[in-house]
Amino acid sequence: MHQILVAHDLSPEADRALARGARLARSSGGRLDVVHVLHEHADSARTQHPREQLQARLAELGLGQVPLWFRPGHVAEAIITQAAGLQADLLILGRHHRQSPSGFAGTTLERILLACPVPVLLAVDASGPYSRALAALDFSHCASRALRHAWRLMSAGGVLTALNVHEVAEVHGADEADLALQRELFDQLLADLRRELPDNGARLDARLRQGERSNCLDTAVAELKPQLLAFGGHSRGEISEALLGSLTRAYLEQPPCDVLIAR
Repeated sequence: MHQILVAHDLSPEADRALARGARLARSSGGRLDVVHVLHEHADSARTQHPREQLQARLAELGLGQVPLWFRPGHVAEAIITQAAGLQADLLILGRHHRQSPSGFAGTTLERILLACPVPVLLAVDASGPYSRALAALDFSHCASRALRHAWRLMSAGGVLTALNVHEVAEVHGADEADLALQRELFDQLLADLRRELPDNGARLDARLRQGERSNCLDTAVAELKPQLLAFGGHSRGEISEALLGSLTRAYLEQPPCDVLIAR
Protein backbone atom coordinates (compact mmCIF):
# COMPACT_ATOMS: atom_id res chain seq x y z
CA MET A 1 0.00 0.00 0.00
CA HIS A 2 1.98 2.97 -1.26
CA GLN A 3 -0.94 5.41 -1.48
CA ILE A 4 -4.15 5.33 0.57
CA LEU A 5 -6.91 7.90 0.03
CA VAL A 6 -9.70 8.50 2.54
CA ALA A 7 -12.81 10.38 1.42
CA HIS A 8 -14.13 12.34 4.40
CA ASP A 9 -17.49 14.14 4.60
CA LEU A 10 -17.09 15.22 8.26
CA SER A 11 -19.48 12.53 9.49
CA PRO A 12 -18.82 10.04 12.33
CA GLU A 13 -18.90 7.26 9.70
CA ALA A 14 -16.08 8.99 7.84
CA ASP A 15 -14.12 9.26 11.09
CA ARG A 16 -14.09 5.45 11.25
CA ALA A 17 -12.85 5.32 7.66
CA LEU A 18 -10.07 7.77 8.57
CA ALA A 19 -9.08 5.67 11.56
CA ARG A 20 -8.94 2.56 9.37
CA GLY A 21 -6.87 4.40 6.78
CA ALA A 22 -4.44 5.59 9.45
CA ARG A 23 -4.07 2.04 10.76
CA LEU A 24 -3.40 0.62 7.30
CA ALA A 25 -0.95 3.40 6.43
CA ARG A 26 1.02 2.75 9.62
CA SER A 27 1.15 -0.99 9.09
CA SER A 28 2.15 -0.74 5.42
CA GLY A 29 4.38 2.32 5.58
CA GLY A 30 2.23 3.94 2.91
CA ARG A 31 1.17 7.53 2.44
CA LEU A 32 -2.23 8.68 3.65
CA ASP A 33 -4.16 11.49 1.93
CA VAL A 34 -7.63 12.84 2.70
CA VAL A 35 -10.08 14.35 0.22
CA HIS A 36 -13.15 16.40 1.10
CA VAL A 37 -15.69 17.55 -1.48
CA LEU A 38 -16.88 21.09 -0.86
CA HIS A 39 -20.61 21.62 -0.86
CA GLU A 40 -21.65 24.26 -3.34
CA HIS A 41 -24.22 25.84 -1.02
CA ALA A 42 -22.29 25.62 2.26
CA ASP A 43 -22.61 28.71 4.45
CA SER A 44 -18.97 29.49 5.18
CA ALA A 45 -19.94 32.35 7.48
CA ARG A 46 -21.77 30.03 9.86
CA THR A 47 -19.84 26.78 9.41
CA GLN A 48 -16.33 25.97 10.59
CA HIS A 49 -14.05 25.49 7.58
CA PRO A 50 -13.62 21.79 6.69
CA ARG A 51 -9.82 22.15 6.95
CA GLU A 52 -10.04 23.03 10.63
CA GLN A 53 -12.44 20.19 11.32
CA LEU A 54 -10.29 17.65 9.49
CA GLN A 55 -7.11 18.84 11.19
CA ALA A 56 -8.84 18.37 14.55
CA ARG A 57 -9.80 14.80 13.61
CA LEU A 58 -6.26 14.05 12.44
CA ALA A 59 -4.88 15.36 15.72
CA GLU A 60 -7.21 13.05 17.66
CA LEU A 61 -5.70 10.11 15.79
CA GLY A 62 -2.16 11.30 16.44
CA LEU A 63 -1.52 12.00 12.79
CA GLY A 64 0.88 14.69 11.70
CA GLN A 65 1.19 16.29 8.29
CA VAL A 66 -1.44 14.50 6.21
CA PRO A 67 -2.16 16.08 2.81
CA LEU A 68 -5.71 17.44 2.69
CA TRP A 69 -7.42 17.93 -0.67
CA PHE A 70 -10.54 20.06 -1.12
CA ARG A 71 -12.42 19.58 -4.35
CA PRO A 72 -15.59 21.27 -5.62
CA GLY A 73 -18.17 19.53 -7.76
CA HIS A 74 -20.19 16.34 -7.69
CA VAL A 75 -19.11 14.14 -4.79
CA ALA A 76 -18.59 10.84 -6.63
CA GLU A 77 -16.82 12.37 -9.63
CA ALA A 78 -14.56 14.53 -7.46
CA ILE A 79 -13.50 11.57 -5.31
CA ILE A 80 -12.85 9.32 -8.31
CA THR A 81 -10.82 12.05 -10.01
CA GLN A 82 -8.71 12.54 -6.89
CA ALA A 83 -8.10 8.79 -6.53
CA ALA A 84 -7.01 8.55 -10.15
CA GLY A 85 -4.81 11.63 -9.93
CA LEU A 86 -2.96 10.31 -6.89
CA GLN A 87 -2.74 6.81 -8.42
CA ALA A 88 -4.14 5.52 -5.16
CA ASP A 89 -3.81 1.87 -4.25
CA LEU A 90 -6.91 1.99 -2.05
CA LEU A 91 -9.87 4.33 -1.57
CA ILE A 92 -11.55 4.19 1.84
CA LEU A 93 -15.08 5.42 2.51
CA GLY A 94 -17.37 5.44 5.51
CA ARG A 95 -20.75 3.79 5.50
CA HIS A 96 -23.47 5.80 3.78
CA HIS A 97 -25.30 7.54 6.60
CA ARG A 98 -28.06 9.52 4.94
CA GLN A 99 -31.41 7.85 4.47
CA SER A 100 -32.38 7.28 0.85
CA PRO A 101 -35.85 6.18 -0.31
CA SER A 102 -34.18 3.90 -2.86
CA GLY A 103 -31.86 2.25 -0.36
CA PHE A 104 -28.32 1.63 -1.54
CA ALA A 105 -29.14 2.32 -5.19
CA GLY A 106 -28.19 5.81 -6.31
CA THR A 107 -26.04 6.64 -3.30
CA THR A 108 -22.60 8.17 -3.60
CA LEU A 109 -21.05 4.86 -2.57
CA GLU A 110 -22.68 2.96 -5.42
CA ARG A 111 -21.72 5.58 -7.99
CA ILE A 112 -18.11 5.36 -6.81
CA LEU A 113 -18.12 1.56 -6.91
CA LEU A 114 -19.39 1.57 -10.47
CA ALA A 115 -16.66 3.88 -11.79
CA CYS A 116 -13.65 3.89 -9.47
CA PRO A 117 -10.49 2.41 -11.04
CA VAL A 118 -8.99 1.42 -7.66
CA PRO A 119 -10.21 -0.96 -4.92
CA VAL A 120 -12.78 0.59 -2.59
CA LEU A 121 -12.94 -0.25 1.11
CA LEU A 122 -16.17 0.46 2.97
CA ALA A 123 -14.93 0.88 6.54
CA VAL A 124 -17.47 0.40 9.31
CA ASP A 125 -15.10 -0.61 12.11
CA ALA A 126 -11.53 0.47 12.84
CA SER A 127 -11.03 -1.34 16.13
CA GLY A 128 -8.16 -3.62 15.12
CA PRO A 129 -6.03 -5.14 12.36
CA TYR A 130 -7.55 -7.59 9.92
CA SER A 131 -6.94 -11.02 11.39
CA ARG A 132 -10.05 -12.70 9.91
CA ALA A 133 -11.22 -12.09 6.35
CA LEU A 134 -13.54 -13.82 3.89
CA ALA A 135 -13.28 -13.53 0.10
CA ALA A 136 -16.04 -14.69 -2.24
CA LEU A 137 -14.03 -16.47 -4.92
CA ASP A 138 -15.39 -17.76 -8.19
CA PHE A 139 -13.37 -18.28 -11.38
CA SER A 140 -13.50 -14.69 -12.63
CA HIS A 141 -10.48 -12.41 -12.79
CA CYS A 142 -12.16 -9.76 -10.66
CA ALA A 143 -12.75 -12.25 -7.84
CA SER A 144 -9.08 -13.22 -7.85
CA ARG A 145 -8.10 -9.55 -7.80
CA ALA A 146 -10.34 -8.95 -4.81
CA LEU A 147 -8.66 -11.78 -2.95
CA ARG A 148 -5.19 -10.43 -3.80
CA HIS A 149 -6.12 -6.98 -2.53
CA ALA A 150 -7.63 -8.42 0.65
CA TRP A 151 -4.41 -10.36 1.19
CA ARG A 152 -2.44 -7.10 1.15
CA LEU A 153 -4.55 -5.83 4.04
CA MET A 154 -4.10 -8.88 6.29
CA SER A 155 -2.08 -8.77 9.48
CA ALA A 156 0.63 -11.29 10.30
CA GLY A 157 -0.95 -14.39 11.78
CA GLY A 158 -4.30 -13.59 10.19
CA VAL A 159 -6.43 -15.97 8.16
CA LEU A 160 -8.05 -15.14 4.82
CA THR A 161 -10.68 -17.70 3.83
CA ALA A 162 -11.61 -18.09 0.17
CA LEU A 163 -15.22 -19.23 -0.21
CA ASN A 164 -16.37 -20.87 -3.43
CA VAL A 165 -20.02 -21.79 -3.85
CA HIS A 166 -21.16 -24.49 -6.23
CA GLU A 167 -24.68 -23.22 -6.59
CA VAL A 168 -27.52 -25.72 -6.66
CA ALA A 169 -31.05 -25.49 -5.35
CA GLU A 170 -30.95 -26.99 -1.88
CA VAL A 171 -34.19 -28.88 -2.49
CA HIS A 172 -32.32 -30.97 -5.08
CA GLY A 173 -29.75 -32.22 -2.59
CA ALA A 174 -26.02 -32.75 -3.08
CA ASP A 175 -24.52 -33.68 -6.44
CA GLU A 176 -21.29 -35.48 -5.53
CA ALA A 177 -19.95 -35.77 -9.08
CA ASP A 178 -20.39 -32.08 -9.81
CA LEU A 179 -18.98 -31.18 -6.41
CA ALA A 180 -15.86 -33.29 -7.02
CA LEU A 181 -15.21 -31.48 -10.32
CA GLN A 182 -15.78 -28.11 -8.68
CA ARG A 183 -13.33 -29.01 -5.93
CA GLU A 184 -10.67 -29.99 -8.46
CA LEU A 185 -11.03 -26.70 -10.32
CA PHE A 186 -11.11 -24.70 -7.10
CA ASP A 187 -7.99 -26.42 -5.76
CA GLN A 188 -6.13 -25.54 -8.96
CA LEU A 189 -7.23 -21.90 -8.73
CA LEU A 190 -6.04 -21.71 -5.12
CA ALA A 191 -2.70 -23.27 -6.02
CA ASP A 192 -2.19 -20.62 -8.71
CA LEU A 193 -3.12 -17.83 -6.29
CA ARG A 194 -0.85 -19.10 -3.52
CA ARG A 195 2.12 -18.92 -5.88
CA GLU A 196 1.36 -15.25 -6.53
CA LEU A 197 0.72 -14.07 -2.98
CA PRO A 198 3.70 -12.55 -1.12
CA ASP A 199 4.58 -13.92 2.29
CA ASN A 200 3.08 -11.52 4.82
CA GLY A 201 2.67 -13.93 7.72
CA ALA A 202 -1.01 -14.56 6.99
CA ARG A 203 -2.61 -17.86 5.97
CA LEU A 204 -4.94 -18.60 3.05
CA ASP A 205 -7.67 -21.11 3.85
CA ALA A 206 -10.46 -22.35 1.59
CA ARG A 207 -14.04 -23.51 1.85
CA LEU A 208 -16.12 -25.09 -0.89
CA ARG A 209 -19.86 -25.20 -0.34
CA GLN A 210 -22.72 -26.55 -2.40
CA GLY A 211 -26.10 -24.94 -2.11
CA GLU A 212 -27.74 -21.56 -2.52
CA ARG A 213 -25.26 -18.69 -2.62
CA SER A 214 -27.02 -16.50 -0.09
CA ASN A 215 -27.30 -19.28 2.47
CA CYS A 216 -23.70 -20.39 1.96
CA LEU A 217 -22.31 -16.89 2.40
CA ASP A 218 -24.53 -16.12 5.38
CA THR A 219 -23.42 -19.33 7.04
CA ALA A 220 -19.73 -18.61 6.40
CA VAL A 221 -20.06 -15.10 7.82
CA ALA A 222 -21.83 -16.41 10.92
CA GLU A 223 -19.19 -19.10 11.47
CA LEU A 224 -16.03 -17.13 10.69
CA LYS A 225 -17.11 -13.70 11.96
CA PRO A 226 -14.79 -11.92 9.50
CA GLN A 227 -13.57 -8.37 10.00
CA LEU A 228 -13.32 -7.97 6.22
CA LEU A 229 -15.43 -9.23 3.31
CA ALA A 230 -13.98 -9.09 -0.21
CA PHE A 231 -15.95 -9.19 -3.46
CA GLY A 232 -15.03 -8.68 -7.10
CA GLY A 233 -16.65 -6.30 -9.57
CA HIS A 234 -16.63 -6.61 -13.35
CA SER A 235 -14.42 -4.20 -15.30
CA ARG A 236 -17.50 -2.90 -17.11
CA GLY A 237 -18.37 -1.22 -13.84
CA GLU A 238 -21.14 -3.49 -12.61
CA ILE A 239 -20.94 -5.49 -9.44
CA SER A 240 -20.36 -9.01 -10.64
CA GLU A 241 -23.45 -11.17 -10.96
CA ALA A 242 -21.18 -14.19 -10.66
CA LEU A 243 -20.06 -12.86 -7.28
CA LEU A 244 -23.45 -12.94 -5.65
CA GLY A 245 -24.82 -9.86 -7.42
CA SER A 246 -27.79 -8.65 -5.40
CA LEU A 247 -26.40 -10.42 -2.35
CA THR A 248 -23.24 -8.32 -2.56
CA ARG A 249 -25.49 -5.27 -2.69
CA ALA A 250 -27.32 -6.50 0.41
CA TYR A 251 -24.03 -6.79 2.30
CA LEU A 252 -23.14 -3.25 1.27
CA GLU A 253 -26.51 -2.00 2.53
CA GLN A 254 -26.12 -3.75 5.89
CA PRO A 255 -22.40 -4.53 6.24
CA PRO A 256 -21.56 -6.90 9.10
CA CYS A 257 -17.94 -5.75 8.84
CA ASP A 258 -15.66 -3.82 6.47
CA VAL A 259 -16.31 -4.62 2.79
CA LEU A 260 -13.75 -4.48 -0.01
CA ILE A 261 -14.77 -4.25 -3.68
CA ALA A 262 -12.06 -4.69 -6.32
CA ARG A 263 -12.47 -4.63 -10.11
